[in-house]
Amino acid sequence: MKNTRLIRRVALGAALALTACGGGDNPAAEPSSHTPASETPANNPASEQASSVALPTTPLNRDALFGLTSETVVETAPCPFLSDATALATADRTGDLIRREVSNQECRWSKNAGFSVVASAAPIATATPLKDRAYNLETPPVIKDQPGPGDGAVILYDTAWETERPYAMGFQQGDNLVTIFVTGLQTSAAQLTAAAEEIAAKLPVAPTIEAQRREILPAMNFCDIWSDETIAALSQSAQDSGMYSSAYGATGCKWSAGYGASAKSVTLARYKQGDTNLANMLKNGGAQLSGLGDQAVILTRGPSDGYAGDTTIWVDTEDQQFNLTLSGTIPDHAEHSEKLMRNLFSRF
Repeated sequence: MKNTRLIRRVALGAALALTACGGGDNPAAEPSSHTPASETPANNPASEQASSVALPTTPLNRDALFGLTSETVVETAPCPFLSDATALATADRTGDLIRREVSNQECRWSKNAGFSVVASAAPIATATPLKDRAYNLETPPVIKDQPGPGDGAVILYDTAWETERPYAMGFQQGDNLVTIFVTGLQTSAAQLTAAAEEIAAKLPVAPTIEAQRREILPAMNFCDIWSDETIAALSQSAQDSGMYSSAYGATGCKWSAGYGASAKSVTLARYKQGDTNLANMLKNGGAQLSGLGDQAVILTRGPSDGYAGDTTIWVDTEDQQFNLTLSGTIPDHAEHSEKLMRNLFSRF
């Protein structure tokens, strides 16, 4: 999470630096120099059409919007053929492992990609042979036969560090090849065998379940604030341009359409106040906006060198900052960015 915030801050700083370069010859605008969107005349049919787009008025949950409501964790059902207790006992120091995915074919407990316990049952005809399941790709496993469970039970050892280290076990049961694979954690033949015996007992009578993945749902999905259709209409995006939205960090959304010279995007995000200094935006040619939060600044860059330009609005409110950026070939960036931001603030 810290790395994500760092990358996001660096990106924001770079954007402001580019703004300073593009608008350095313009004097800082006075608050009275900005014409409100409602008073900006439409200069072309596209602008008139975009200006007529009705924005939603559905109230927004203020606490969720401001990050005061906790996210929701949606857990999976239990693994149908291996209990959490046995899975975690398959390796040492598994306190941080969480049940992430379950199905009738595979269950995964992990901290991240490097620390996990995975149990799976796949048809023998299509499953990857155990001899090809090396822990380190350049070191083939040492395979040792075991008395059970099932048929052809074996334990796989890695020898990349000149010491035999167990990391997986497999056996055949009916038409399935069953495996237990441990990554990044220390295990033993006894621990792997205990997991294998439980799977062998439960698998034949396991209930059928739907594949499930643990989810963390944010208190608010920022992409629900405006629909893709609304942003497409406001940005004058053609039906075949493929307007789509996707999460932008943990608290934001980006709507994108088109490619190359015809690309358009609308980005909305919330940050902690102080991420961006609004006084610097004013020095770089920004203008004050009234009636939005505690302080609001709008900054527009015109087209140059094949770039269609953009408009950014930052709003300080309480201990939060809201950022809205319109870029690309959207007509009248400034007018429509202000329209969207005022719509947002009118709904909570």
